[in-house]
Amino acid sequence: MKVKDQLILEAFGESSFPIQDVERIEDVCIHVVDASGKIICYSKGCEIIENMKHEDVIGKNMSDIYDYLENESMESLVLKTGKKVQDVHVKYTSPSGKVADVISSTYPVFSKNDPKKVDAAICIYRDISDYIHMANTINKLQNDLKSQQLKNNGTQFTFKDIIGTSTHMAECVRHAEIAAQTTAPILIAGPTGTGKEVFAQSIHNASPQANKLFVAINCSAIPENLLESTLFGTVKGSFTGAVDSVGLLETAEGGTIFLDEINSMHMGLQSKLLRVLETGKYRKVGGHKEITANIRLLSALNQDPLKAIEEKRLRSDLYYRLAVFSIHLPPLKDRKQDILDLVPSFLSTEGSAMGKQLFKVSDEAQEILLSHDWPGNIRELKHAVTHAIYIAQYQDTILTPDLLPAYLRKNIADKKIYEKYLSASMDDKNLKNTLNKIEKQMIIDVLQANDHNISKSSRDLGISRQNLQYKIRLHGIKSSDDEL
Repeated sequence: MKVKDQLILEAFGESSFPIQDVERIEDVCIHVVDASGKIICYSKGCEIIENMKHEDVIGKNMSDIYDYLENESMESLVLKTGKKVQDVHVKYTSPSGKVADVISSTYPVFSKNDPKKVDAAICIYRDISDYIHMANTINKLQNDLKSQQLKNNGTQFTFKDIIGTSTHMAECVRHAEIAAQTTAPILIAGPTGTGKEVFAQSIHNASPQANKLFVAINCSAIPENLLESTLFGTVKGSFTGAVDSVGLLETAEGGTIFLDEINSMHMGLQSKLLRVLETGKYRKVGGHKEITANIRLLSALNQDPLKAIEEKRLRSDLYYRLAVFSIHLPPLKDRKQDILDLVPSFLSTEGSAMGKQLFKVSDEAQEILLSHDWPGNIRELKHAVTHAIYIAQYQDTILTPDLLPAYLRKNIADKKIYEKYLSASMDDKNLKNTLNKIEKQMIIDVLQANDHNISKSSRDLGISRQNLQYKIRLHGIKSSDDEL
């Protein structure tokens, strides 16, 4: 009898059934390794969970084919200690790239000749990814319910929804949490897509006014002649077709009004808003009665405030009133560490909604994501991840470069070309010399990649055979790798 069969028989007791019957079991995984860590039994259940074939695993050392995401494998631990380990939650990546989420129990198999010697370890485990998915779905439903409750005040975000561990983001959140406890106006500045309204809603929900309404308005989205009546309301007869209407300041009574892109508001209206801040009162358009404004004012703009003042898009006196607290959200390119936090979050939330299970980002895809400058910031990043989820197949578990938008892949390719061909030539200020160096190196690289096949190389370079042969002679490029 083979050593492997003897060890398995000892593990299950001296049973009469053949070992092949053990490996046909589908309901649970049975995985046995010998004292050296070599896999000697691999059931059908293991193949299903790990998306592997029996013949690709048997006889190999488990440390060579498995990538454990947390601690060492349970089999290794049992082989070392000789103690059983039961009901352990283990998460690992199989060689197929599938992330397995299992509950595992592992038992030692002791030598008949030496009761203290461990000859093998048998691991029995069951896939719990469906249960995890169900738990995540329940959590999502609970969070959606909480969000729905928050939506009663016009919001859906709190500070818990702000993702990012970078120093920049932690500082912004800290300042916002302090500001939330005051009634002072707050100005949030940052490029488009950095999450200014998420911060504004979070501040409101952490403030004493959280149970009151949060009313938001994008000043750039409303025509200039309508913005004043939208904010202050109107009195019937104040202009042709005017009716008695409630403005947003009155709607937000006791709560918070958020004026986004306030640098789009014309200067005349800015002066009226300044008066509201200074006196706490306002009049409807066409009205004579002063109304008390019992509101918290938050505002945002998508450029540097001082530059907006210089360009006469923001009154300086209004700025000093709006920015009692000032929070500057940095662009994503200045806090790329946060990309590594944001992408898994988007994969989880957006993937669950689409029934996809992309758990991991490949190293190549991560390189592409980190190399891009993200001019659209978080909004653009979310778009890229959502695009990947839509493109992915239902069995895919890893976000790979081919799932990302084509322009991201092109960007990194262009950067690599620059690094390879241009950066090394930047010290030479002579344009002709620089272009000749780049052309020569590109031709050498393409020739080497094509084993010096002139026809294929000329096609790859987008020039004729004759032109390529002329350039080879011009640059003195030799015909073999050794001579280059």
